[in-house]
Amino acid sequence: MKTPLAAGLVLSLLSGCASVADTPSWSSLGEPSQVSLRQTEAGFELIRNGEAFFVRGAGGVRYLSELADMGGNAIRTWDGEGIDSLMNEAHELGLAVQVGIWLEHERHGYDYDDPAVREEQLAKVERLVTRYRHHPALLTWGVGNEVELGGDLGKALRAIEEAAALIKRLDPHHPTVAVIAEIGDDKAARIAAECPSIDLIGVNSYGGMASVPERLVQQGYHGAYMITEFGPLGHWESASSEWGAPYEMTSSQKADFIAGNYARAVEAEHPGACVGSFAFLWGNKQETTETWFGLFLPTGEKTESVERLAEFWSGRLASEHAPRVRAIRLGLEAPGRVEPGQAFKADVSADDPDGDRLSFEWRVIAESSDRKTGGDAEAAPPVIEGSVLSSQGTTATLKAPVEPGAYRVFVTVRDGKGWAGTANLPFRVVGEE
Repeated sequence: MKTPLAAGLVLSLLSGCASVADTPSWSSLGEPSQVSLRQTEAGFELIRNGEAFFVRGAGGVRYLSELADMGGNAIRTWDGEGIDSLMNEAHELGLAVQVGIWLEHERHGYDYDDPAVREEQLAKVERLVTRYRHHPALLTWGVGNEVELGGDLGKALRAIEEAAALIKRLDPHHPTVAVIAEIGDDKAARIAAECPSIDLIGVNSYGGMASVPERLVQQGYHGAYMITEFGPLGHWESASSEWGAPYEMTSSQKADFIAGNYARAVEAEHPGACVGSFAFLWGNKQETTETWFGLFLPTGEKTESVERLAEFWSGRLASEHAPRVRAIRLGLEAPGRVEPGQAFKADVSADDPDGDRLSFEWRVIAESSDRKTGGDAEAAPPVIEGSVLSSQGTTATLKAPVEPGAYRVFVTVRDGKGWAGTANLPFRVVGEE
């Protein structure tokens, strides 16, 4: 049923309220893309410009040429504001784009019971869809991202359906994807029942990714899906120290984890219900640590997870390899505890499959004091200068900060050829009790 709010906005469009003057023509780039979701005997598939298209992609807006070179074929954005140049670059590289349309979250103070603010949000949907619906790089519309997280599921689904219904009226040629944080007990089934304008679901899943296909069926969802975010075990899923610092996987542990989950939830389900995936994150960001989710380091090096994804995407074994980083250890008498200013040893298990000469960068960084929910922006904690007394190969002698508190030892292992591995461990400086 058409909601009064959505109906009113559609009528305004039909009355000429959409600003044609603000909508660029993409005709010089080529014909608009035509994408549909087709059900087959085996399951589902996306059809893009007349050909089957299985999404081998990543979320992010950087390193697009590297993605294309490694066999990736798509990127995902979380919002559609200011992405003209990104869309054009993607098209030039042969990449398709799932354009995200950000829908606000109740946990950020957004009131979905206020018709005025809902109408304002739908006006944004109109503007973005009208702007990019004829772009040849467009693949699908990502309708929100984890809108339900920290809020009322029913209200979130209503917002998703209102937006998706409007998108369908404006652009019937590109599928709509509802992107959710995991599938919960009934999220997917409720989307199928309450959001008829949604073509398929996008599941952001980390620790539970491997079991997504089975759990969708158990929930009663029999439609198509994408994995719209996946990566290592999330910080909210990991074991933590006694002072609450989550333990991060090493870069090699992440690569093994990601490859195993991809094989089970994506490759094994194609052909089938899965129409592809977007790895998180094709770039880097501060979230609990500076290395937790980034497939690249802040300094630009690629990690082993990139190597493993490229093998899936291209169907070829890698010719270049990242350093393998398997474990990090701290030489502390009391596990995780050290006195202010105390010197202690750290070592890392690392090697390089290509036999490249490795360099080791050791740092002590304060534990994050700005941890957020749902990937919200965080401030990076400070590096503690003067903490590395000496280092030789895989071993370092470090000096604990004088200020009591929570910290981490980080090591970055580089091969000098654009690849790197990482590891870190939390520790705590304990003052007089």
